[in-house]
Amino acid sequence: MQQVSIDDVENVPHFMGINSHRKPLSRAIDGMGFAMVYFELNPGESFSGGLHTHRDQEELFYVLEGTATWEIKEGPGADLETYEVGPGEVVHFQRDGPYQTGGNRSDERVVAVALGVPKSRHGWADTEVLVDCAGCDRETVHDVVADDPADERMPDLEEMSIACQECGTVAL
Repeated sequence: MQQVSIDDVENVPHFMGINSHRKPLSRAIDGMGFAMVYFELNPGESFSGGLHTHRDQEELFYVLEGTATWEIKEGPGADLETYEVGPGEVVHFQRDGPYQTGGNRSDERVVAVALGVPKSRHGWADTEVLVDCAGCDRETVHDVVADDPADERMPDLEEMSIACQECGTVAL
């Protein structure tokens, strides 16, 4: 057994600067077989950097306080759907599921916990993002490329890029 207070877990904001209070609990507890991250999102902050899906992990978000808003797309060119998730509600995304991003569009703070299974963290090489490609001149699927995919810490923005699966154009 290991007991850890959320207050004692290191704050590791997202490398893209899209949130300021993110605590990866699964890094603070030895041997966890799943990912668990605690978030406090101020108005305008997000859980992730944009529409994405994981090929190696499914995710569940449990909203404790406030109302979080998710945007979801099935793929390039698909209609964008928006969902609100309030206190005591969860939203689940299967691996290889729709492209999704969530955040706080309200004027109140959002507190939530994200769970990812299996593994204590997702792999960057197993993450796809949906963005407008400069080379294809339309929305396409991009692979996330980290300078060191085995690195366990949250990378710096300079250590990440995205590459279009269709034309290979690199961005970010």
